[in-house]
Amino acid sequence: MRRLRLAGLVTGCALVPLLVPTVLVLTASLSEGEVLTFPARGFTIHWYSAMIGNDAIWSALGNSLYVASVSVAINVLCGVPAALVLPNVGRYSGALFTVVLSLGLSSPTIVSAFAYFDVYSRIGIGKNLTAVALAIAVTSFPFMLWTVLAAMEDLDSDVLPAAATMGADPVEQFFFVRLPLLAPGIVTGALVVFVLSITDFVVSQVLTTVDDQTLPVYIYSGLRGAISPALGAVSALFIVVVALAFAAVLRLGKVERFLFRT
Repeated sequence: MRRLRLAGLVTGCALVPLLVPTVLVLTASLSEGEVLTFPARGFTIHWYSAMIGNDAIWSALGNSLYVASVSVAINVLCGVPAALVLPNVGRYSGALFTVVLSLGLSSPTIVSAFAYFDVYSRIGIGKNLTAVALAIAVTSFPFMLWTVLAAMEDLDSDVLPAAATMGADPVEQFFFVRLPLLAPGIVTGALVVFVLSITDFVVSQVLTTVDDQTLPVYIYSGLRGAISPALGAVSALFIVVVALAFAAVLRLGKVERFLFRT
């Protein structure tokens, strides 16, 4: 009982520095003043109604959703086949290829961002959202790979032979037996990649322009002058979108299955 109470206390103390900034921003976004302050001066939802009519905000959100969607598509199309092949190439070769495919996390994000900027400049790819999505997809690829590999480890080895004895050919075994069993891992990986992609700032800051800013870059650009409560309202919108996506991750798949693999 004491251990549970201590664990709850430690968890609560760890959550305080994570939640307090969010609460402060959400509270300050309701301020009547022209500058973001805490405590809030008065109470108004004017900034939220103004946000609804601001085309630049919705354009930035649309850019973020596009980048996240393309990144997820790339990860699913490349990550699932890679995860299916790796267990069949041998134990040591599989481990080596897993490390190679996870190199997107091996360098600081800022270094990777400028590396992509240099590569895109050399091969003549202009700044566009698809190129941004490709760069983010590479850096987040390990999370898709790991979730699918974790789902494969949970598969019963007797399922496919049983399907074969029932007359299922290899194609039917894959589409009607194996793929449905892997679906939770694929969906979890896709949602994790979506959250990482839509919240990305560093790569987007380096590779986007004023005309195609993502929402994190748009919010950051508003911090260079007087900070308006409108930014707090935009941040609240962003927090809601990310919270819904992460809630789906927790609801549809057990994240700890790949975060704490043994």
